[in-house]
Formats: sequence, C-alpha cells, structure tokens
Amino acid sequence: MNAELGASGALGLGAGYFVSALQLVWRSSRPQREKSALNPGLYGLSFSEVRVKSRDGLELAAWWVPGGDGRRAALLVHGLNASKGSSYVLPALPVYAHLGFGVLMLDLRAHGQSPGSRTTLGISETRDVLGGLDWLAQHGYPRQAVVLHGWSMGAAAVLLTAAGETVRAVVADSGYASLALLLRQRVGALLYPGIALATRALLGASPASAVPAKAAVRLRAAGTPLYLLHGAADRTVPYRHAEILHQSYPESLLWSLAGFPHVSAWRHQEYAARLRGFLQGLGGRW
Repeated sequence: MNAELGASGALGLGAGYFVSALQLVWRSSRPQREKSALNPGLYGLSFSEVRVKSRDGLELAAWWVPGGDGRRAALLVHGLNASKGSSYVLPALPVYAHLGFGVLMLDLRAHGQSPGSRTTLGISETRDVLGGLDWLAQHGYPRQAVVLHGWSMGAAAVLLTAAGETVRAVVADSGYASLALLLRQRVGALLYPGIALATRALLGASPASAVPAKAAVRLRAAGTPLYLLHGAADRTVPYRHAEILHQSYPESLLWSLAGFPHVSAWRHQEYAARLRGFLQGLGGRW
C-alpha cells in the first residue's frame, strides 16, 4: 500500500512538474508586439515597405533602404519583443547606408507586423533570415555580398544561419552562445529538462539544437569575419555567452562594453565609428 501511494505521489509530482513547464513555455513563447513609430526616415533615408517570404512560407514585413553602390547589402535582425523599428536597431542603419550598403530590415515571425504567434528564440527564426537572404539574392545581392547583423535572439539566428551560408560577415550584438545554457541560467537546472520537453511538445523545437558557439566554429573554418558586441552588465544574456562565442572563434573581434546592459551598445559614443571600422576593414571584392 505504501509503495502504491509512493508511486502515485511520484506520478503526481511528475505530472505537476511537466504541466508547470508547459504553462511556462506557453506563456513565454508568445512575444509582445512592439509598436514603434520609428523608421528610416528618422535619418533622412528613403525606404519602401516590402514583403519577404520565410523558408516556411510566412509573408514577413520588412523595409528596404536602397544602397548607393548596388553591390553590397546588410540584413538587420532584431531580438525578442522588438521589431525592425526598435531603438537599438535603427542606429546601425545610417552606418551601413553611408557606406553604400542596401539594407533590408525584417520583422521576425510573431513580431512587429509579421504573422505568427510564437517564438522559438532563434530556431525557427533562421527560416526568416534565410528568407531575407533569398529576397536579397532575388534583387541582385548574392550571399557573398551580404552582412548579417543581429541583436539578442536575432544575433543567435544570424549566427545559426550563417554557419550554413557563405555570407560576407556577421555582426552579433548580445547574442547567446547556447540556448540550453541560457535557459538553465534563467529557469534553473531543476526546471530546464521540463522546459526542454515542453518546448519540443508545444513548439516542435529543441533548445539543445540552438548552439551559436558551434556556428562560430564553422564561421572560423570558413574565414567569415565575425564582430561580437556584448555589455558586461548584461543580465538578459549574461556576458559569459560572449566569452564562449569568442573562445569558439578566437580571431573574431569582441567589443566588451563595461557597465552596459543588454543590447545597449548603440548608446556608446564610439558605436558608429567602431561598426564603420569593422565594415571598412572587410576590404576585398564585393
């Protein structure tokens, strides 16, 4: 009798644990849609609203800012609960524009004006980045002429995507090195296994599959330039992730911003100059 009660209690605890994990994933996987009034006109740049088809068929909202030389482009990818018009995304735009880049700015799935209701924190979002690369290729910008620039979840998405593509360079601001590690840091080691199971059950995605640090190793092998930016005071994606990414690609450029929180490099007075310097240092033929 005692054994039966013990087994029943264990089953009840296990079920409660998994239900709690399911509820947490269900709540946290629905992003808050940012309604930003900002757009490229803030910098006196002309732009057009376009639609970009993700690799799984979603019609994503995007802005296209034409380039001056018609030979190179940048794809800018925001983070969680943000949009193409976020205050931390737009400051990079004039840097690219003044260097002659055409710039494509996406609203990821379930964000901004794009369809969808759930996020996978960079896993399914790689299909959006691939859709952006496809759109650029269709408009005369091959992979080799494109710089991928992402923030937070967007940084993870561009790193994961770039590992399988031949892009010109990658800029990753405040990105995680491993989604499993990040989730363990956020929810604790005890709850993480349930979160991982619930994520697979509800979203069809495995956190263990999202390891931008491994992507960085592949970028290093391919010789793709990588620029990492990360605030040392980041509590959303702890600075340890930047260290792991840099260890995976020791030749990458790492800008460690003492005292800066998550996705705040744009507030630094040297932000534009440093980004410009990285892009100008790419050299070679485009």
